[in-house]
Amino acid sequence: MLKWVVDQLRSSKELDDIVLSTVAEPENLPLKEFAEKYGITCFWYEGEVDHVTTRLRRAAESYHADICVLVSADCPLIHAPAIDESIQSLKNNSDADTVRFLADTDGQPPALQGIVIGRIKAWQLADDLADRPELKEHQFPVIGLRPELFQPVDVMLPESLYMPHHRLSVDTLADLEFMNALYDTLDKRNLPFQLPDVVAMLTERPDLKEINAHVHQRRLVDNIKKVLFAVDAGGCYGFGHLMRSLELARQITERLGWPTHFLVDDYHANAIIEQTGCKTYWGAFGRPVNQNGNQHLSTCETIISAYDLLIFDIFDQRGPKSGWRSHISKEIHCVVIENTQPWTCEADLIVLPNVLDKHPSESSSRNHLAGSDTAKIMGPTVVGGEPFIILRNKIRRLASHLPHKEIDVLVYLHDDEHRETLRKTLASMPLKVKVMSDFAPGFADDLARARVFISGFGVSFNEALALETLPVCWPDSDAHRDDAQRFYRHIGIEPLIVESTADIKRTLLPLLDNPIGLPAPPEDGTINIVAEIAALFNT
Repeated sequence: MLKWVVDQLRSSKELDDIVLSTVAEPENLPLKEFAEKYGITCFWYEGEVDHVTTRLRRAAESYHADICVLVSADCPLIHAPAIDESIQSLKNNSDADTVRFLADTDGQPPALQGIVIGRIKAWQLADDLADRPELKEHQFPVIGLRPELFQPVDVMLPESLYMPHHRLSVDTLADLEFMNALYDTLDKRNLPFQLPDVVAMLTERPDLKEINAHVHQRRLVDNIKKVLFAVDAGGCYGFGHLMRSLELARQITERLGWPTHFLVDDYHANAIIEQTGCKTYWGAFGRPVNQNGNQHLSTCETIISAYDLLIFDIFDQRGPKSGWRSHISKEIHCVVIENTQPWTCEADLIVLPNVLDKHPSESSSRNHLAGSDTAKIMGPTVVGGEPFIILRNKIRRLASHLPHKEIDVLVYLHDDEHRETLRKTLASMPLKVKVMSDFAPGFADDLARARVFISGFGVSFNEALALETLPVCWPDSDAHRDDAQRFYRHIGIEPLIVESTADIKRTLLPLLDNPIGLPAPPEDGTINIVAEIAALFNT
């Protein structure tokens, strides 16, 4: 995306220099390397990370700029002709300090976003007057807040650049999906990915805006909370906890604008999280840490002070010792996902994203270390059931356009013995079978293409129903066998539980020959969980 922005700026006739301005931190070294590779200069700012106005001012001063053009690198739909026209307007009006883009006759704003144009003296004054954090962290908001101090030149852009406001920056995965969908739609018609064509396409296809319409637009002063997820993932825990937590994290970020980070101790899980852009720590909550390799170990105790919210999505048959909450500041809220062990009674919110009707017992949820600072007489809020089921974004997309069911049986089991038994048994049947021993990126696609899914009971059973795939349980434990019984009872079909070769032969072929009717697919309820989490900070 950065290369796209630079290439577009190079088509400008009015710009003398293109400077990549970034903060001098190790994580930004790839930006420095990018600048060298693509022949632009890099301003390596040694000051405070959050002092955006000062960084931009110093960059402009270092390159002796007279007219300064701020281009946000997360806004790829810049338009060089509009930038050139704006610079010309400022050059032709020696009394003007800044460029002000006018709305059109219908009151619509220009679609040119992430652009701030002004003389160096305007940037210097705006930075001098930025005496509060929120005025330093954004892109010269003082210019808009103190208009009497800055003489603008008004610029009316071409009519083709106006439309009802819609965010065109890429800050979240939903924004990226929106841009990709927009690009693909234009490309199929052999149209360029340029702002006038984008405006025309969004006028014709306003439905494309729905992809990121829910994304929270940061305000000048925003009540931002930092969130840490502690998740059991990999090995005997599988990846169901992680995948649903990633979806919850994604929607927290998109709907509330809160940054989300993860605490895990599995290499594969760490890689999956990093692909989403989230920061990870190597560690675990309430159990010994898997110390494979040379990872820097982290514990909740060493990092949680930087967070406002902790979300625990850990194995439902384990947890920390009673009194764990006494080690966490009362200012930090704690949420537990799908765990009803006694330790959860010390949390603020318990979310049960399933249809099992399993709630903490009355005595457990009210047994709170009498007299301690963490005691809450009424216990945690507990929400659950169908309105709170978490369905990943990819599952929802596949469910809206189901592929052909070309896999008869998809198998995903952790137990090696069970998996090999099933593999040998199914090999003797006239079926198309796919057996998975570990989580793979294409799992959701395979699940959508399968008629029957055999696995230990878990998150993927709701995903299977959403994809009109029949879930069959080979339980990992007595607890999961009980959960499966509840699940089948709730959806109104006879329990489909297999635990031997005989069970498989007796159960599977009849299901494939005479498919049973599935209940209505579940809907995603993550937005309801996000609302409950937000409510913790509003009471």
